[in-house]
Amino acid sequence: TCQWFWEVVGEFDQETKARLLQFVTGTSGVPSRGFGVLQGNDGNVRKFTIHGVSVGTCLYPRAHTCFNRIDLPMYETKEEFKEKLKLAVTMCASGFDIE
Repeated sequence: TCQWFWEVVGEFDQETKARLLQFVTGTSGVPSRGFGVLQGNDGNVRKFTIHGVSVGTCLYPRAHTCFNRIDLPMYETKEEFKEKLKLAVTMCASGFDIE
């Protein structure tokens, strides 16, 4: 899942990458000093974290912006993974949420 994540993100255009960053961290910009100083809502450094979960836990990727963490269901195929990630990021950016 982690490998698929970076492969899929590498295919995203800049706008979709910014939306993904907004989805996971609550901000669409990278800190000027890089991801190493990415902060959580408490002001402490919180690294960008990818967490694999079972599809039974959640059907779509789920973000925890307080912790800069994304929960990624372990889909059967990379295509399904790409479709669900893009949908989650797009829906979040348009004001809708997926449960």
